[in-house]
Amino acid sequence: ELKRHWPQAAIVASKADIDRIPFQTVSVTDGDEISFLETQIKVISVPGHTKHHLAYFLPSNKALNRFPLLFCGDTLFAAGCGRLFEGSAEDMHQSLKQLASLPNETKIYCAHEYTQANAAFALTVEPGNQDLLDRSEEINRLRANNIPTVPTSIGLERKTNPFLRPDSANLQSTIGLVGASPLEVFAETRRLKDNF
Repeated sequence: ELKRHWPQAAIVASKADIDRIPFQTVSVTDGDEISFLETQIKVISVPGHTKHHLAYFLPSNKALNRFPLLFCGDTLFAAGCGRLFEGSAEDMHQSLKQLASLPNETKIYCAHEYTQANAAFALTVEPGNQDLLDRSEEINRLRANNIPTVPTSIGLERKTNPFLRPDSANLQSTIGLVGASPLEVFAETRRLKDNF
């Protein structure tokens, strides 16, 4: 519908999803770079939510953006992560690790405003995280005033997002997996969120 309204618009999508998204005009794979407004955008494959999910990373640019930007769809959310529709827990865990390795100041633009619900869940699995407690209060204040919580940042997510914190002793203790592998902790945290 958008393409009919703006025929000149580019539709960038995964080359592996050409059957599902046949109207794409630019087909990309992991590591490709595309140019937009004189800015190079790096394509990052982040399977987990869907098999061929993509994220787009823009390094900082004096002309367009002061901070690095990440458009990650339904992979990483403020205080949460996407459901596993087509991918496995291992896929999503690896995708999140990859995104968490971006610079702390990276601004994250996710696909939905789920932060308040995500923070409520996060507090159930990491109740001793003071950064998360403080953030939850701020989220509640913002949402009470109908102010969005997105964008967030990689640095803030590393401190408060349980899906990026499988090594947290507080998280491991709360979910009963002290000393378990990061993948096991992530998978159990995602299972708990699915049933929250």
